Amino acid sequence: MNGARFTKRARLLSAAQFDVAFKQGRRITVGQFTTVIAANPLTHARLGFALSKKHAARAVDRNRARRLLRERFRLSQAQLVPVDLVIMLRGKLPAEPHAVTAAVDALWQQVMSRCKSS
Repeated sequence: MNGARFTKRARLLSAAQFDVAFKQGRRITVGQFTTVIAANPLTHARLGFALSKKHAARAVDRNRARRLLRERFRLSQAQLVPVDLVIMLRGKLPAEPHAVTAAVDALWQQVMSRCKSS
């Protein structure tokens, strides 16, 4: 185990933190997901979600997407520059679990290419 954890300090928690990210951030859209990326003054990256019932009616589907994205973030947070990431659903999630995994992987590749530290 590499010691990477998804602690409270790695999360966007308040509405004010989300508002700052939405106002200052740039958007990346990949498939069904849109990610807002905004620089933060901290020494680490933070992650937040805005997954609505409109695009994923079942809670089990929203939670699966969150779980997959949190795991990608947890494993790669050491390589990220200090940014705030807000991940939103823009379209319907695919019904098949492997398709959701593929969509998450495609999104995460784009995020990592934009946010890698040197």
